Amino acid sequence: MKIRNKAVVTATALASSVALATLVAGPANAADTLPITFQADTTTVIAKTGQPVVFPTTDLATDVDLVGGTVTGTLALPQASADLKLGPATLANFTISIVDATPVSGTIAAGGPAEAPQLELNVKQSFKIRIDSVKPLGIGGTGSSGSAALDLIPSNSNCVTSETTANLTGALDAIDLIQNNEADTHVKGTYTIPQFQNCGTYTSLLNGLIAGPNNTLDVHLTNPVFDVGTQQAIAAKVAL
Repeated sequence: MKIRNKAVVTATALASSVALATLVAGPANAADTLPITFQADTTTVIAKTGQPVVFPTTDLATDVDLVGGTVTGTLALPQASADLKLGPATLANFTISIVDATPVSGTIAAGGPAEAPQLELNVKQSFKIRIDSVKPLGIGGTGSSGSAALDLIPSNSNCVTSETTANLTGALDAIDLIQNNEADTHVKGTYTIPQFQNCGTYTSLLNGLIAGPNNTLDVHLTNPVFDVGTQQAIAAKVAL
């Protein structure tokens, strides 16, 4: 039974490898650009404080060019909230937005061993970071949300950084994606948080707590959705 199961897995992997090679390196036609939308759960960790910021779940809508080996996509992260810490002490609750984001762009290539083929991703996205509010805890209010009446960011300000770029890498399991229409992978990298500008009196304090290099970004991709044409193209080439 074990030998038979191993043979089945090997045959499946081989079929996926052939299909993958055909998809990535095949002749150009209308089906060679495949739209795939993933569920994206994104977390960044601020290097200076070790503080994670978890963004609400959203979609990463991609177009995969199988001839050119490129991928482009749209990842619009919703506003996120987190605690602002200094060591073990929680100072405030803050909200941030990712603004002026460029499309996700990069390469996709066949990789991994024949028995476990992968689609290797190397992508980047540029964006600015805006602080929308900083509400100190325990001052004029209760709870982790801080005081609704006290916000250290002036309401008419645009407390934002200059543009920065995150470079991310990861790999999709080709068998899961092509044969099972499934995905469960992390695309990770680092980026610099530039200095914030126009934040009012507390600009220097915020830069001291947040701005700097080596911040991590982790995009967890799951639940790929293919349009009908993409599914038919994959099914046809897997069947070859």
